[in-house]
Amino acid sequence: MKKTVLILTAQLLTVLCFTSHLVGQNHNLTYKGHLRILTLEGGPYERGFEHGQALKNEIHELIKLWKADIKRLYKMNADTFTAKFLKKTNFQKAIKRWTPELLEEVKGIAEGSGIDFPTVFAYQLIDEMWVLGRDVQSEHCTTIGAKKTEKNPSIVAQNLDIPRFYHGYQTLLHIKGSKTGWEALVFTIPGLIAANGLNNHSVAVVVNAVQQLENSRDGLPVAFVIRGILKKRSYEDAVQFIHTIKHGAPQNYMIGGPDNVGSFECSTTKAKRFTPFKGAYFTYHTNHPLENLNHNSRFLNYLKSRNTPPQDYEYNCPRFKSLQKILNDNSIRIGINKLKEIFSDRETIINNRGTYGCTIMVLTENPELHISPGRPDEEPFAIFKFSGSGER
Repeated sequence: MKKTVLILTAQLLTVLCFTSHLVGQNHNLTYKGHLRILTLEGGPYERGFEHGQALKNEIHELIKLWKADIKRLYKMNADTFTAKFLKKTNFQKAIKRWTPELLEEVKGIAEGSGIDFPTVFAYQLIDEMWVLGRDVQSEHCTTIGAKKTEKNPSIVAQNLDIPRFYHGYQTLLHIKGSKTGWEALVFTIPGLIAANGLNNHSVAVVVNAVQQLENSRDGLPVAFVIRGILKKRSYEDAVQFIHTIKHGAPQNYMIGGPDNVGSFECSTTKAKRFTPFKGAYFTYHTNHPLENLNHNSRFLNYLKSRNTPPQDYEYNCPRFKSLQKILNDNSIRIGINKLKEIFSDRETIINNRGTYGCTIMVLTENPELHISPGRPDEEPFAIFKFSGSGER
């Protein structure tokens, strides 16, 4: 009897020690000012589980706030709304086709955070809920990109503007692929797989919602498109990817590589490149589609109700007008300091109450991320680089 008890006790102690190790470990989580930096390694599920476990408290807090926002917006219990939303959409079909590993990562986040998978999956669909949840949504995000010149490297940058309840949770994921040499720096909120980012092959992506364009209920969601782009090893492969997939929510993807930058307005099955003028070495975008005319019926009905033709609406964004004045010809040198100046300006509304962070991605042979976790005139920039150059 005593021998049996001792064996069971030893086994129990082993389990307790293992559990204590999991609970007490730092999960490769560090802080720089207000920015959380979480390093994730291993396979997709393992990375997701680590993400969910390391940021468990933040994810629970944010999902509570997210549900309260859903109730406020749609006058419906959040669980009821998300259940109906998921029933009427089929985004997993596209994810399984084009980015199946990311579905495993989301499952890992759910398990690690202790929140049911349907809730965590719906939480990934920020843009999809915005565009399908109501006809006209508030505008957000300003992006600028410039391809390589004799004096400056390729660069893409963004002021990421999102609802205020997400603020205070700024997070940077440093993701390391197992045995591939691939790495990515992903700016996001806890529990979300991506908002923007770059990889160690100097492929980067920043985004703007263009909700006026056609959308689908079974395309690839925005967060998964971003991560799909970041798995590519060249600018050309990344551009081919967004032309190949079926898109869920309409979005402008500004993609950068070592030698080129392009801004692509994507509706369900159409991607159109925008350049501010012929021969421009740079580009910029806000939230009005300018080249892609594949408008959705709800938007056209909205314009009709206001007796406004689409061409009058397209250039009606004050942030876009400001960029037109600042970046009016190729004599402008777009470097890090110039971008910080543009993104810090409050008078243009490029820097506004919704600004969650500013990211500037320098796409040299050894790419780097400059990031301000908040409004860039208030929060100092930190610089992040990769541990290795990766395979090229």
